[in-house]
Amino acid sequence: MKILIVDDEKTNRLILAAYLKKDGYTVVAAENGLQAIDVFLQEKPSLILMDVMMPVMDGYEATKKIKLMTTDTFIPIIFLTALTDEKALSQCVEVGGDDFLTKPYNRTLLKAKIDALERLSQLYNTITEQKRELIFHRENEKKEQEIARKVFDSILNPGCLSADNIQLHLSPMSLFNGDVVLAAIKPTGGMHVLFGDFTGHGLAASLGALPLSDIFYSMTAKGYSINDVVREINHKLKLQLPTSMFLAACLVEIDTINNVLKYWNGAIPAAFLHKGDSVVELKSYNLPLGILGDSEFNDKVKIIKLHDNDRVILSTDGILEAENDSGEMFGSERFRECLNYNISDTKTLENRDKNDLFQHILATLDDFTQEQAQTDDVTLGVISCDIGYINQLASQKGRYKKFIPTHWQFELLFYYDAIKSIDPIPLINQIMGEIQGHPIQQDKLSMVLTELFCNSLDHGLLELDSNIKATPEGFMQFYVDKESRLNDLDKGFIKIIVANEPNEKGGELTIIFEDSGNGFDIEAIQKKQALQLDDDSIKFSGRGIALIKNYCTSVSYNQSGTRVECLYSWSNE
Repeated sequence: MKILIVDDEKTNRLILAAYLKKDGYTVVAAENGLQAIDVFLQEKPSLILMDVMMPVMDGYEATKKIKLMTTDTFIPIIFLTALTDEKALSQCVEVGGDDFLTKPYNRTLLKAKIDALERLSQLYNTITEQKRELIFHRENEKKEQEIARKVFDSILNPGCLSADNIQLHLSPMSLFNGDVVLAAIKPTGGMHVLFGDFTGHGLAASLGALPLSDIFYSMTAKGYSINDVVREINHKLKLQLPTSMFLAACLVEIDTINNVLKYWNGAIPAAFLHKGDSVVELKSYNLPLGILGDSEFNDKVKIIKLHDNDRVILSTDGILEAENDSGEMFGSERFRECLNYNISDTKTLENRDKNDLFQHILATLDDFTQEQAQTDDVTLGVISCDIGYINQLASQKGRYKKFIPTHWQFELLFYYDAIKSIDPIPLINQIMGEIQGHPIQQDKLSMVLTELFCNSLDHGLLELDSNIKATPEGFMQFYVDKESRLNDLDKGFIKIIVANEPNEKGGELTIIFEDSGNGFDIEAIQKKQALQLDDDSIKFSGRGIALIKNYCTSVSYNQSGTRVECLYSWSNE
């Protein structure tokens, strides 16, 4: 251990040096405070014995300067002084002294003080080094988490969360969010939205979002309904997550073909449809995802008719469980009041924008919680059901690598038992995508395929009358009847043939749907549509054939209405 002796009297320096050398210390010396600073910088001693009263620079000033130079290490300084008054000794401590020794010197006391400060110095420097290592590891961890978060974000958000019809607030408790929000456009022009809340917080809770997003985006892109999507998500989470971890979630499909909202809710308490003059709760009828096995799981969805000004409001329980300074929770009643404020309270509306529901909910939450610390991930979303805009998003989706148009044809035959469990439209989209690339899966083509299949199933095999959808009650009854008849179906088939004839721009698709049903009166339906051409009201029936004819070059039915052949042009440009 190297010790610096600072004293303007040579005798004192020699006496102290003799004591210290006998005890095995290395000694360097300085005659005043200014010289002590130079020697300290050159020799880097481990301890300093500092006289107080010296010429040029006294011990007080020298100590202050040395302490400023050693903020990250501990260099003990023992003041050597003949002063005994409390004020002088107090000043020694104030300027940074760690102990003091009064003259004349006692060798035993000097050795004891040096030993004590040496142990303290070792402890301090060990703690300082550990602190440096901890800071280094924390910085490293922070950088790694930032990288991981960016990777997570790129995986979780390839969809349309930035669309103009989506207002979203995400406030995680930590860098990683246990809440997850996904949104994507279907090939048919509809939109899928998922609001989820994994058990726990932080990185562990976020890990489940990786398989979740993969299933959600890939199946949505292929045109699967939320029934199929939610069942596959439950299957995958049940296999991959520990038993203590699950996902409370609400999946919503804005069906722009039929103007309906389909939803599946598993333990999300704050889910509503704001219809302008009323609020409909999207109640939870299911357990969270990842708990039940395939045989026990219920993938049935609820259906509500939609209008353009309707809005879906979704939130995880972070808002409902937010607390004020009294420990009171925000709660579902207060959340519901936020939704009602621009329905019945006209006074509140006087200076408000009709579209500020999203900001109103957040402002009400902030007023309630004030400066209280967040106790859970807080997520809020308001999605406008703007049917025209959502269809526009589908048509503007980016296109992938171009494929050279080629000659090809495939045929699919589905019997009654397969029809109960398989949606052929995503399968057809996938096949055509593998053969010809993404451009052929345009939103209009998917709409055509969906309408053709629905006509074959609903009117051909199930013999449903779409006229009952003319009223709200009949509209809901149609879907109840469809589910019942599909469950009872014990015979029949639907055959699908798709063939491509390439041309300079892309190709001409011949699409054939044939079913084993009794058919329908195509002429009667066409006459009815002709009478409705000038009616701008929203219709829930009789639109399928008109839609198909609008998008296809030609459409022809056989006399019985059991077989339809369409010609659809597509472009690779």
